[in-house]
Amino acid sequence: MPDPVAPQKIAILGGGISALTTAFELTSQPGWQTKYDITLYQMGWRLGGKCATARGPNNRIEEHGIHGFLGCYYNALPLMVQCYDALGRKPGEPLATFDEAFHPDSFMLMWEFIGGSMKRWPFTAPTNPLVPGDPSSLKTVRQQIAAVIGFVDSVLEPDDDNPLSPKGLALAAGRLMLKGLQELLENAGHDAAEALPVLDELVKWFKAHFMDIIEGNDDLRRTYIIADYLLTLVRGTIADNIFEKGFDSIDGENFSDWLLRHGASVLTVSSPMALNTVNLSYQYPEGDTARKALMAAGAYLHWTLRSYAYLGAFAWLFEAGTGETVIAPLYIVLKNRGVKFEFFHKVSSLEMSADQKSIGAVHMGVQATLKKPELGYDALKPVDGLPAWPEGPGYSQLVEGDELMARDIDLESYWTPWQPVATKTLVAGQDYDQIVFGISIGAIPYLCKDILAVNGDWQTMVAKVTTVQTQTMQLWLNRTTPELGWDIPFTNPTDTVIGATYLNPLDGQVDFTHLLQWESWPATATPKALWYFSGAMAEYELPPPLTDTDYPRRAHERVKYQCIQYLQAGIGPLLPLATTNVVNPPGDPVGLDFSLLQSYDEATAGQGVKRFDQQFWRANIDPTERYVTSPPGSTAARLKAWGSGYSNLVLCGDWIYTGLNVGSVEGAVMGGRLASYAISGFPALTDITGYPAPDGSVIN
Repeated sequence: MPDPVAPQKIAILGGGISALTTAFELTSQPGWQTKYDITLYQMGWRLGGKCATARGPNNRIEEHGIHGFLGCYYNALPLMVQCYDALGRKPGEPLATFDEAFHPDSFMLMWEFIGGSMKRWPFTAPTNPLVPGDPSSLKTVRQQIAAVIGFVDSVLEPDDDNPLSPKGLALAAGRLMLKGLQELLENAGHDAAEALPVLDELVKWFKAHFMDIIEGNDDLRRTYIIADYLLTLVRGTIADNIFEKGFDSIDGENFSDWLLRHGASVLTVSSPMALNTVNLSYQYPEGDTARKALMAAGAYLHWTLRSYAYLGAFAWLFEAGTGETVIAPLYIVLKNRGVKFEFFHKVSSLEMSADQKSIGAVHMGVQATLKKPELGYDALKPVDGLPAWPEGPGYSQLVEGDELMARDIDLESYWTPWQPVATKTLVAGQDYDQIVFGISIGAIPYLCKDILAVNGDWQTMVAKVTTVQTQTMQLWLNRTTPELGWDIPFTNPTDTVIGATYLNPLDGQVDFTHLLQWESWPATATPKALWYFSGAMAEYELPPPLTDTDYPRRAHERVKYQCIQYLQAGIGPLLPLATTNVVNPPGDPVGLDFSLLQSYDEATAGQGVKRFDQQFWRANIDPTERYVTSPPGSTAARLKAWGSGYSNLVLCGDWIYTGLNVGSVEGAVMGGRLASYAISGFPALTDITGYPAPDGSVIN
């Protein structure tokens, strides 16, 4: 019989941020060591899931995509504040505090297609005095609506010296009406619908007074779009009684249809303001950007409303790579607290108990064995004093290290030719009392076949909560961003170029030049700029069987040539001085001059397009790294952390029911906090900002 005094054995499967959050929350409770014995099992050599980072040649930071926290990450931001407090780095050590590891960003670059050409729309969001570690002033939907109205008010603030011009008068009148709306909402008690007639009149007034003066005026057109978009969110929230019915009540509707139903103009719905949300979350069926985006209205109303009700700044970016700034600190804190980590353990299947009421066993393949198991695996390496994740396994620590290195085996690939060197079976009651399944939903068809064969709820979830492949590339350049043609000044010292509405398929781009300080380039060959690009990756056929071990190479090559084609066809509008016609005229006026790419080995770099070979690109094709989408009707199919249907199986991830239900680090952190609650009752559901009340309503 189990020892009633012994700590409960918890096996966490997977090492993404949701799994790490579960462990962090469980171990943040006083006396947790007497309650829980926690072991986390992770395939390969590193943690992080879609947030995993590696170090390539010259310690280049190599990511799965573009990562950062939005200012509305009411759970993820406080988690990292707590993590850095627990990390306890000494003053002067690299990234010793949250404030050193994260910096605010308020700049957004949007793109309009007008008159047959791409047109830049730079925008700087206002900052506010709120701090990232305390979301208490934005926990309710009313508070978020107030923040959104405040955002609109800041956009309407005149920026010229002629308040009596048609523009000045229109903006002043609009701000006055907004103030009246805000006061009415504040005094409306529990019935926000009292403000609806005033809001409708305000929107009508905007349309009547702005449509006549925005023709040919970029500033006014953009002001109108922002106001129309955000006020539509407010109107729809009130009109659909989201306060009582909850966001889930409208999740059967597509978000763009919902916006139109609540009065948004076609100009607004087809604008980059609306496209931002689509592209940031890869909401294209099968990743095909030529198809209409499908987005559950409730999930994306919740997401977008929060996006403009932020803590301090619109976004908080990482001072180093995601792995160094987010994942390694969590790992170090958890390891110091006593959580055990078993790297090189790849889950192969979950086996139900005989009565099908619990999970009787977890089967794993051991990918590699340690030469000195008593010492454990040393997962991190220092880069300028900062703990970082290496490019591959620590081969010298592994019995199979030489062969793994010689064959260049990818232990994170589901299509790897490498076979397990041993098997391990965790048995219920002996090796675990509770399982936390923290592996992303894309892997469930491969790992949970027995469950899917008999459990209709799991079948529905896998069918409706779909995933897409993504792709990314990183460019190291030998000229500075201004030398490449960027000429828009920033308002704030830590702002950088961030955009999500550029040309498909790599519609997201960001200038991450500040990361170069953490890389190790020779003085004679140090890059001067670093740009990331990311986007959805169209999937034209089903993934092949796992026995097709050539599939990763084909996908890698496909992304390579898509990236090259993209650079040849579309760099000009973004960086107009980076084209061949400028660098080596005469030449292509829109395509990249590939001589600008900084190589890590100039002797073999070659010329022209061949220089791209020494840049970084990635096809995110594995089941665990596919992005989780939220099409209409999917929210109801998501299982809750405690709703697996099996007594000893808890779920976590951005794919479970989180109340936000949008694929993101914030959703993953919420999933981890919910898993901790399912096991321990901590944190309280009311402390998980964004999770609805038991009746489905939101906190007013």
